[in-house]
Amino acid sequence: MSAEELKLLDEMFENCEYQDSLDMIEKLTDRESCEVKWRRARTVFFLSKQSTVSDEKEALCRQAFEHATAALETDGDNFGANKWYGAILSEKAALDGVTERIKQLENVQKHFQRAVSLNGTSDPGIWHMLGQFNYKLSEVNWITRKLINSVAPNPPTASYAEALECFTKAETIKPNFYALNLLYLGKCHLALKQPSEAKEWLERAAAVDVRCEDDRICREEATELLKKL
Repeated sequence: MSAEELKLLDEMFENCEYQDSLDMIEKLTDRESCEVKWRRARTVFFLSKQSTVSDEKEALCRQAFEHATAALETDGDNFGANKWYGAILSEKAALDGVTERIKQLENVQKHFQRAVSLNGTSDPGIWHMLGQFNYKLSEVNWITRKLINSVAPNPPTASYAEALECFTKAETIKPNFYALNLLYLGKCHLALKQPSEAKEWLERAAAVDVRCEDDRICREEATELLKKL
């Protein structure tokens, strides 16, 4: 596996060419390296996000989790393996029900924080993931919080301010790298009662080009939130 091949896979991913990326991976002679395994997990995961068929969506997510697990088993100190294992575990646990999702919160956070320690200075994506983790944990109601405290052995805590810090860090590393980061910056400012700051980010989020499902979600949600300001 050459550096040029890995770079090409990353470029295809950035361009939302998920099926082409997977096709290339399947044709590689060396698919056993950790770098290939986590990229395979990432690609299959985003194919699951694109799918509109529920059974296919779930099957692809579970397949992605198997690839992510294999990557982490190959090298537990690999940045990409920890980053994508955490992201895919979060989605896979949600498929297994509320209790399982809660049980895995600490594990998801652990892998995100491990990835940050390995490459948090140059990768904006991991900061976005950690930001989403903090944001979603902050918005749970008291009933869910009570359930989290009763199920999780060491329940993590978070705040909208911590989420905003993560999204801001991601944007500082690479501006406009991901549509949903713009959306969540706006949502954080809304949650913190800062409508003028929220409007600036939501307007940018509502104007993104739609290349994939995340872009579509970003535009639609940002547009709806702007109507309420």
